[in-house]
Amino acid sequence: MKKFIVGILSLVILGGCGKEEKKVNMYMWGGSKEINKFMDEVIAVNLEKNENIKLNRVPISNIKDTVNKLIVEKQAGKTSGSVDLIWINGENFKELKKADVLEKNIGKNLENLKYVKTSTLEKDFGEPIDGYEIPWGEAQFNFIYRGTGKIPFKNYMELMEYVKSNPGKFTYPEVNNFTGSAFVRNIAIDILGYKNIENMSEKELENNLQIVWNYFNEIKPYLWREGNTYPESEGKLDTLYENGEVDVTMGYTLNKVTSKITAGQYPNTSKSFLLEKGTLFNNHYLAIPANGKNKLEAEKVIDYLISSEGQLLKQEPKNWGDLTILDMDMLNENEREKFKSLVENDHLPSMDQLKERRVKELSPEKLLIIEKGWNNNVGKI
Repeated sequence: MKKFIVGILSLVILGGCGKEEKKVNMYMWGGSKEINKFMDEVIAVNLEKNENIKLNRVPISNIKDTVNKLIVEKQAGKTSGSVDLIWINGENFKELKKADVLEKNIGKNLENLKYVKTSTLEKDFGEPIDGYEIPWGEAQFNFIYRGTGKIPFKNYMELMEYVKSNPGKFTYPEVNNFTGSAFVRNIAIDILGYKNIENMSEKELENNLQIVWNYFNEIKPYLWREGNTYPESEGKLDTLYENGEVDVTMGYTLNKVTSKITAGQYPNTSKSFLLEKGTLFNNHYLAIPANGKNKLEAEKVIDYLISSEGQLLKQEPKNWGDLTILDMDMLNENEREKFKSLVENDHLPSMDQLKERRVKELSPEKLLIIEKGWNNNVGKI
C-alpha cells in the first residue's frame, strides 16, 4: 500500500514538471461576434494545442482606453503590465509609439515574417513603423446593398440623389465609431480629392471642409430617422440592414458580405461595391507593450497569426473574411490557389477592381480634423 501511494505521488510530481502553460492577454476590439468567435474557438484552440499558450482575448469597446492605460502605466513606472498583445493601427499606433510604450524590433524572432508583403512593414497611416508592430490583415472600405438593380451610387453626387429619392433608407454610424469616421473621410476625399487634401495644410483643410459639412447637412433630413440619431456602431447598422430598415450597410471587412450571407443574416442577393474614385485601404497591426509580462509568448502568437495557416483561416468568410498580408509570390502554388478561391465570387468586386480603387489613409492629424469638424458642424446640429 505504501509503495502504491509513493508511486502515485511520483506521478503527480512528474506531471507537475511539464511545461507550464503561458497566458497571453490580447486586448482587441470586441464589437464583432464573428471575430470574437473565431479568436476564441479557432485561434485560441490551435495555440493551446500547438504552442501550449492560452490566448485570453480581452474585449474592448474603445481602443483609446487601452492606449491611455499603457501610457499611464509607463508614467507610473509599472514594469509588469497586464497587456501582452494589442490590435491597433493609425492614430493609436502613432500615440503609443510617441509615448515609447511599445516593444522594439518585435519581428526579429518571427519565422513567418519573410512571407509578409514588405510594403505593409513601412508605414501605418503615414507613420513609419520602425519595427514596433507587425501587420495582421488588410482592409478596404466597401458598401453592401441588396444586389437587385444597379449599384445605388458611385460617387458623392449620386449618393445625394439616392438618399433624397429614398428617404429614411440610408444612414451611417456616427463619426466617433471607426466605420462612421471612415465613411465621412471617404466622402470628404470624394468631394475634395485625395491629392488636394494631402497637399493642404491643416488650416487649409479645416477651411475647405465647410463644403463637406454643407453636403452632410443637406442629406441629413433624408437619412434614417431624419438624421436625428445615428447608429452607434457598424454592428447596429448591419442590424438595420438585416431588418430591412435601411438598404445599404458598410465596413472595412471585404468578405463580410459573403460571411453574413452564409450565416443567413443578409439576403442571398447582397453584393459589395466601391466608389468609382476609390475607397480607403489600410492595414491593421499587432504590437507588444514594452512592459508586457509574456513577450516571447506574444511573439509566438503573432508568428502563428501571420502564418499561411493563420491567414487562410482568417480570410475564410465563415471566420472573418479579412484580406491577407502575405505576399502570394512567396507562397507555394497550393497556398496561392486557396487564398485566391476565397476572394473570387459574384458578391465581391474583382481583385483587379479592388487594387485599382484603393485610396491611402490620411495622416492621423488630418483624420482628427475631419472627425472634430463633423462633430462640430454636423453631429451637434
